[in-house]
Amino acid sequence: METGRLLQFNTLYQTGSLRKAAELLGISHSGLSKSMSTLEAEINDKLFIQSGRGISFTDQGHEFAKKIPIFLESLNNLISKEDIKSKSVIKIGSFEVFTTYFAKLMSPAFNDYDLDFNELVPGQMEKALLNREIDLAITYEPIPLPGVEHLEVTEIEMGAYVRKGSFKGLDIQSIPFAAPIIPVVGAASGIKGLDSWPDQFFKREIRFRVDLMETAISLARNGHCAVFVPQFIAKLHNELVKDQFQLVKKELPSKMKTIKRKVYIIKRESTLEDEKIKKIAAYLRKI
Repeated sequence: METGRLLQFNTLYQTGSLRKAAELLGISHSGLSKSMSTLEAEINDKLFIQSGRGISFTDQGHEFAKKIPIFLESLNNLISKEDIKSKSVIKIGSFEVFTTYFAKLMSPAFNDYDLDFNELVPGQMEKALLNREIDLAITYEPIPLPGVEHLEVTEIEMGAYVRKGSFKGLDIQSIPFAAPIIPVVGAASGIKGLDSWPDQFFKREIRFRVDLMETAISLARNGHCAVFVPQFIAKLHNELVKDQFQLVKKELPSKMKTIKRKVYIIKRESTLEDEKIKKIAAYLRKI
């Protein structure tokens, strides 16, 4: 079915006259009549009948006419490059490290897109990708699943931080922590907590279990505990608070030394590595 015939019938319906519609369309009366006969044959329905010198639309014709503007609008949205450009959305799944802090660094570079950040823990984000609920994800705790691909982008340094001047004279083994209440299940690294603390090396004392990393940072900022976060987050935090509330790194147990976590962009195997993914990867390497 040609879109042109739909436009012709739409004009015919609006004018109610073959002659007037033909004039507006710039075609002959017989040409329009033949085109409408072809349209009726294509949809296997009678749309109008001759009525004296004019025409009268059938019930099917009235119903068909109602659907044409909806179809034409949908078609226009589908093929309009300007519309697609103005409404392009990137749906990103991750946890607070990347949906809150990294998003602040990345979002100015994506003015041509709307960015949807979905709070998801490892495992959930892989499933959301497979269900096409998100376009890509960012994590440092990959959960292997068929159909998804983890692209290693960079690595970030982790650290245990406390409020400046607090817990003086105490080593990290004597300091209470705020830790995520949400567990990680199935991580290839064996990590069990969302903040990626390496329990296999050292069991810390957890006094506060929280849903949000920001809550943990607030508790640490007020001198109640330590928090285990990426170094870039502590740096961003310290840029926003007064000197007495800044977070400083505490020395980790000797068997842990420096802890780094690889950062991955997760995509469906069927998704091409396009410019959006490359751009996000470039910003991840800057943190």
